[in-house]
Amino acid sequence: MNPQLQSNLKLDGGKTSRRDFLALSLLTLTGLAQPAALADRLLDDKSGRRRCLVVLTLSGGNDGLNTVVPYGMGRYYDLRPKLAVKGESVLPLDGVVGLNPSMSELASLYKEGKLAVVQGVGYPEPNRSHFRSIEIWQTAQPDIIGDTGWLGRYLDLQDKNDLANRMLAAVNIDPVLPKSLLARKITVPSVYDLGDFRFKVDSHYQNDRERQLSCFRDIYKDYQFKGALAGQLVKTGLAASAASEKLHKLTADAASKSTASYPDGRLSASLRLIAQMVAGQVGARVYTLQMDGFDTHANQSRTHNGLLGNLSRSLKAFLDDLECRGVADEVLVLVHSEFGRRAQENDGRGTDHGAAAPCFVLGKGVKGGLYGEHPELEASKLVQGDLGFKTDFRSVYAALLEDWLGSDARAILGRSFEKIPFV
Repeated sequence: MNPQLQSNLKLDGGKTSRRDFLALSLLTLTGLAQPAALADRLLDDKSGRRRCLVVLTLSGGNDGLNTVVPYGMGRYYDLRPKLAVKGESVLPLDGVVGLNPSMSELASLYKEGKLAVVQGVGYPEPNRSHFRSIEIWQTAQPDIIGDTGWLGRYLDLQDKNDLANRMLAAVNIDPVLPKSLLARKITVPSVYDLGDFRFKVDSHYQNDRERQLSCFRDIYKDYQFKGALAGQLVKTGLAASAASEKLHKLTADAASKSTASYPDGRLSASLRLIAQMVAGQVGARVYTLQMDGFDTHANQSRTHNGLLGNLSRSLKAFLDDLECRGVADEVLVLVHSEFGRRAQENDGRGTDHGAAAPCFVLGKGVKGGLYGEHPELEASKLVQGDLGFKTDFRSVYAALLEDWLGSDARAILGRSFEKIPFV
């Protein structure tokens, strides 16, 4: 809760007035719950466990050429005399491209058939603005300014009875909800920190938590609200409180059921939370999160290699965690960035905003392998210094929507796209 808001509430000897207590409760819970009565939702999906999709965005524009390295293309070393990854250190996928040497865990997953690498992914008329390119990826509508996201439209198409049997339809593991989850019928919560997704009590009176919760519920049941939305506020407040407590219980129960070893960092913490929610049968069909730091305009090598190493270790730990919990066959992960980087390095030993880049799809249910064609690097094949895209990103989405989530990709994406056969 905002400390300024909390400081504005008048406390008298540790006692909170009825009006102030109600205000505190409303401020705490606003935005955490869906309008539907989450408290009444079943924790188990009676139709059986369902597949879910985890979408991880590498925010800032990941340098695809130094991630999936075209070590078999001499032109790569001409374009990047200082930044190029040495061919002998590359983890080969075939005779032309290989993974960055920091990504040994993902290389192992590739050999096990659990990693699909899709090359040259982008969209027509690329945009080098972070904001616009992110919006295009999140709405899957390059030609217009969309007001819903591709995952939001997917959620809107789901059967309402099925959603009613789920504690949460989707979860965003970040402070700000991405546009990809904006929907017309569904509201998705952001749970960046599980500790914040909970009824707040005065830090001086933590032992009084249950009494304050009981008081809160009594006030919501008895207080005489006025206004057209009064009933909905009461319903949402009570539902949010119940859903929060259930989510904490589920994840606490799931926390001790895995021996997976995660590296340190925010990404690992977020992935561990997702694994706990999947194992706890929260029922979400979609989880979204991001990893920052990929806008590498200067002194790229050390920063980028460190980011890729953390990404590789964290994703491997996540899949190990899912396997340990017995839910590995329920989860598929998409890893992408809003755009790649320019083909040629800049004068600051970094790279500037570009266009096409690879993306990864990984999990027990993936058909591992190398998909698509790597963009050409010859000057005549570059588009204003950028890699020309070979695979429309909506072809990746179409495969995930239809072949993994079992939905109508055409209805969500607006038209048909050739699907990448990695599922």
